[in-house]
Amino acid sequence: MNNNQPRDPVYFNEIHFLRAFACIGVLLVHISAAYYNHHGQVFNWFTFGINQLARFGTPTFAVISGFLLFFQVRRRGFYAKSFIKSRTAKIIMPFLIWSLFYLLITKYVVHGSIPADPKEFLIKFTLGESFYHLYFMAIVIQFYLLFPVFQLIKSTKAWGITLFATFCINAYFSRLKDFSFFENRMDMLIMDRVFLLSWIFFFMFGGFMAYHWDSVVRFTKNRLLLLSALSVLVYAGAIMEYKIMGSVASKRMTNLINIPVLCLASIGLYVIIQKLPFIRDRLYTVGTLSMGIYLVHPVVILFVSKVMPKQGWQTETLPLMFVLVLALTVFLVKLIQLMPFHQYVIPVPRPKGKLHHMRRDAA
Repeated sequence: MNNNQPRDPVYFNEIHFLRAFACIGVLLVHISAAYYNHHGQVFNWFTFGINQLARFGTPTFAVISGFLLFFQVRRRGFYAKSFIKSRTAKIIMPFLIWSLFYLLITKYVVHGSIPADPKEFLIKFTLGESFYHLYFMAIVIQFYLLFPVFQLIKSTKAWGITLFATFCINAYFSRLKDFSFFENRMDMLIMDRVFLLSWIFFFMFGGFMAYHWDSVVRFTKNRLLLLSALSVLVYAGAIMEYKIMGSVASKRMTNLINIPVLCLASIGLYVIIQKLPFIRDRLYTVGTLSMGIYLVHPVVILFVSKVMPKQGWQTETLPLMFVLVLALTVFLVKLIQLMPFHQYVIPVPRPKGKLHHMRRDAA
């Protein structure tokens, strides 16, 4: 590999590591929610704490999505035809397939209601409301629709202006409590968690990292102690936040600071993790399969909820339940990978053998 060429992010071990943390966070949120349902829709101090402290996962996935797209443009340029083809195969097709699958789960397993009105059904389907986790894919698709414009951002000055502007826009929509300007449906969309402008900063922060990747890696390596201390403060602040305010959503305004800190700290922490093969290799697997895990895990949680006896849902079993759900989900994702045309079902990179340790040469 030419040392003057930026590395392909698919093989950035740091990004797999960051993906793994995001994936683990999402799983912990939904597993702790299962405990909530099994305990009469009541959290205790432990399950509620896990549920709230794990809510950094979804915005971190937004950062990674932005990173991967912008890095690809930086490395190969932007070609509209290949972009549309790639995104249709990797995101839109899985979104459609899993939305239909989870609608069947809702109707025949959960026995939930599905809108009878075709217009209402189409709106809810498009907004990712076929199941509780699909809204994020609807957000990503909105980002893709605007990406042909976003990819024009290239200079350091332009990125500085973009980050400041999207920070302010994101802050505004994160705090928005009421909006009455358009017709009712548009107002509801703007207030909904699926509205892109409530997440836009995270995607653009990922793009900023893509254009300044080698500088970011050097920064995190040289300031790992500081970033670690700031991460502790982030989690301490999150504890105070949910104790004062109660349940706090993933798109909370404080994440505009929390997520960049945690992402940079995680990238820097890889220097340590790479020296621990047992942990490193398992996190690498989770990171590689993260999007498949994201799509599949709710049906695994539902299956475990149906077959696990009541005694299995005691608070102290939550760590074991997490391991069980993760193991079953990874197994199911790998089974799907054996299917023909699996790339249209789960957007997971093809296996490339063992983990590669790559140099961080300047781009």
